[in-house]
Amino acid sequence: MLMRTRRRMVLPPNKRKNQRLHALVTAYARQKDAYLVELAKAKNWVLWRLHSADKRAFARRFSVHQLPVHIEDQCIFDACNTMIRWVESVKVLDQWKAQIFRHLPRDEDAAQRHVYFRLIQHDDQIADVLMGHHYDPWLFHLLSHSLRHAPRVKNQRSVVLDSSNYRVGVWKGRQFLSVSTLQKGHRIMLHLQGDVPVQGTLRLVWDDDHWEVHTTQSVKVCRKPFRIKALALDAGITEVFTDQQGQRYGTEYGRIVERVEERLVDTGKKRNQIRQAALHKKLPNESDAQRHQAKIKKHNLGQKKQKRRQKQARAAMATTINCSVNAVLVQDPEQTIVEDLNQMRGKAKGKKMSRQVSLWTRSILQERLDFKTQVRGSHLQAVASAYTSQECSQCGYTAKDNRHGDHFRCLWCGTVDTADGNAAKVILKRSTDPEITWWMKKETIKKILDQRHARITGETLAPVVKAASLVEEAAHR
Repeated sequence: MLMRTRRRMVLPPNKRKNQRLHALVTAYARQKDAYLVELAKAKNWVLWRLHSADKRAFARRFSVHQLPVHIEDQCIFDACNTMIRWVESVKVLDQWKAQIFRHLPRDEDAAQRHVYFRLIQHDDQIADVLMGHHYDPWLFHLLSHSLRHAPRVKNQRSVVLDSSNYRVGVWKGRQFLSVSTLQKGHRIMLHLQGDVPVQGTLRLVWDDDHWEVHTTQSVKVCRKPFRIKALALDAGITEVFTDQQGQRYGTEYGRIVERVEERLVDTGKKRNQIRQAALHKKLPNESDAQRHQAKIKKHNLGQKKQKRRQKQARAAMATTINCSVNAVLVQDPEQTIVEDLNQMRGKAKGKKMSRQVSLWTRSILQERLDFKTQVRGSHLQAVASAYTSQECSQCGYTAKDNRHGDHFRCLWCGTVDTADGNAAKVILKRSTDPEITWWMKKETIKKILDQRHARITGETLAPVVKAASLVEEAAHR
């Protein structure tokens, strides 16, 4: 069943309620962190998927006895789910299957690959490899390196409550929650925005300056007849997507990124000037200088406004991406083909901006595509992203000089196209390419492309020389 998270805003509570809520969240975070430390030990991995009674028995052994019983139960369930999501995310981000293919690329190694696939499929089998019960040095190194940093609670900002820890009611026409606290018999009334029903297990979250209530609900999957066989998409920085027909989606995305970059550079320059002025200001003694620098840091170099602007920029990007994905899926494609988003980096000017934008873009794009393609019933396929912007969609010649900004001109065959449109056509070709798979290294892909081009043309003439000769012939004509 496909689920989604619904967020409800909480009207600002008074100071006393805020203090009691933060005390509850702090105690919950401390207890969850204690559980995570114990659950991260390989011998306890089997507990992650056991029944509730076994998890409760484990929780009582490592409880600090600050939370109410029912909230403590939700804490151990939450910790187990965190560990499960951690392993699943590492499995995808570190591309375990791709590394197994690279380690055993030959057809005669298929049996050993299947053994590795079975061993990384379940948590208890991964734990057996880490504890040495299944001895394999290469697989042990792969798993131990990927799983060397177990999750810990770094931000004290949420608490999970079941139906016994809150009550829902209406007071003066507004919906409210009556939430349990650390003090037995004393509940806090929180007023909510909107009137959507609240039921089941919920999460109360502190989001920088306000409280939110997160609940889950099932999503109905659409079953419509497909109108398009396949739709290939190239993700960009001036627009969200470009398909193989040259259609662009989310063209305002580039303006948002440009505004964020300009503001980031301008703010950085001004903050550096203020910092340098505070350091070089002459004062009678060292203590006065330290007090002055501390005052400047508190009142002039704070990050509250920066975080708020980053949050607004991320929300604007998310809105543009969401609308673009909707526009793509309105065409009802049977298969949606994209480049591997884990490889999408370096698409913005400046190192810091590139890191931020690529991180935001990858996470939002991946989440929206995964969710909406499932809702629409479209199959999402990822292909290798290496050299998609440099490979010619017509002859297959690959060179860095083929692309100049948003323009593409093949140095070999002279094909002219937009850079993103050509990349989308290459992505479409790779979806059915038996030689190039998504797990291959870029060096291997480049070697395959060069060999393929030499096979097709049967020529060894340098492409730049050939391009120059074609220009000369055209001039003589």
